[in-house]
Formats: sequence, C-alpha cells, structure tokens
Amino acid sequence: MPPKKATNAAKSTSTRRQVREPQPNDEPTPQPNTDLIHVDIIDSIRQELNAAINSDDFCTNLICKLVPAIAEAVKEKVCKEIHDTFQLELSKKQKQLDDAREEICQLRRDLTATQDSADRQEQYSRRNCLRIQGIPESPGESTDELVINLATEKLNVTLTPGEIDRSHRISPRPRANNIANATRPRAIIVKLTSYNTRDRIYRARTSLKGTRIYINEDLTRRNQELFARARKHERVNRSWTLDGKIFVIDGNDHKHHIANTEDLARLR
Repeated sequence: MPPKKATNAAKSTSTRRQVREPQPNDEPTPQPNTDLIHVDIIDSIRQELNAAINSDDFCTNLICKLVPAIAEAVKEKVCKEIHDTFQLELSKKQKQLDDAREEICQLRRDLTATQDSADRQEQYSRRNCLRIQGIPESPGESTDELVINLATEKLNVTLTPGEIDRSHRISPRPRANNIANATRPRAIIVKLTSYNTRDRIYRARTSLKGTRIYINEDLTRRNQELFARARKHERVNRSWTLDGKIFVIDGNDHKHHIANTEDLARLR
C-alpha cells in the first residue's frame, strides 16, 4: 500500500508541469478597435436613415402623420383665437345692451315722472270742478240753475249764480249698447269760482244717498281709470277721492293712498 501513494503524488506533480506559463518573449493577443466599430455602426445607421427618408413610402407616411397633426394644431389655434375674439365682442355687445336697457329704464322713469307731473298739474287745474251725475235732462235747460237748485234743495248749501264760473253737460252722449244707457242723463261738469265753495258742496254729497244723484270730483282720465280699477279691486272694501287723490280701505281696515297701479298691486 505505501508504494501506491507515492505513485499518485508523482502523477499530480507531472500534471502541474504540463500547464505552460507565459514567457517574456511571447507577443500579446491583438484587441479589436472599438472606435472603428462605432463609426461603422453610425455609418450603417445613417445609410439606413437616408434610404428610408428618400423612399416614397417614408414621405407618404410622414405626410399622412404630419398633415393631420398640423391641421389639428392650426384648428385649435384658430378656434381659440376665434373664441377669444367672439367672447371679447360678446362682452362689448353685452355691455352695450346693458347700457341700452339701463337707458331705456331711465327714460321710462323719466317719462313716468313727466306724466305724473303733467297729471298732477291737470288735476290741480280741476280742483274747483265737480261732476254731477243723475240730474234728468230737459230741452232748453240751464245747468247753472240745476246746480243751484240741487245745492239748496238737496244739499242744504247756499249757492249763488256768482259762485259758478261755468257749467255744462258732457258732450257728446256716450255710446250705449242698450236703451237704458242711451237714455241715461249726461253728467254735468260745474266749475266753481273758489275751492271753498266747491269743498262745501262736495262734503255735503252724503245727503244725496238714495237719490241716484252722485257728486264726484272731476278727475283726469288717468285718475278716472285708476279709481275704477281701485273700486273693482278684490282687496278693496271702500274707495274715495279727495282733492284728486285716490284712497282705499283694504280688507284689514288699513287706509292707502293709491297713486298708480303699482300701489294697487301691493295691496294685501
């Protein structure tokens, strides 16, 4: 057995001697030039790109892709500019419209104020006048005498011819749809020489209750229409005029001065 161990050791030594170690005079193994490889690769890529760019398919594909993109970009730009311009013009027009509306509202307010002022002046000019309805008509009558007789006999108010400025029936006779209206006597308008005389007669009108004769203030057309609407208003229990002004009592027994239709609309 010992001789076998020596043989194995000899074999191992012999194997290690077979590996050749490099000698000083050996030439180095040549290495590849990476710079040349990079240049070749770049040249190859450039050639491929040039070939692709110069091909008809490339141009066609490029155009097909670029044209829609450019068109979409231009469309968005144009649409934005149009939208901005439209919004600017719309803002200008809206301001002009608002200014015009405000001007119209102001003109309406001015017109209403002018109409109110003119109506007040006209109503003031009628402050000495009264309208008497229900006195029968007769040929050749004197309306002055009819008014004097009414004042003394029905109202217990002394009235002289000198206190009457003028009087007359309203003319022409109002149109009527039936015989009763056609034969109804026309109202008498009387203008007194003083407001005090007119006021004495007007305050005594309650004595005519049940006689079908009525004494009213001589209202302007506008006030006549407003007074008629006030009398028919569902929330008005009582209405009257005093010195050309309209007053009502509502369902809550509250007194209101009615100067226009807005005042009627505010009644509760």
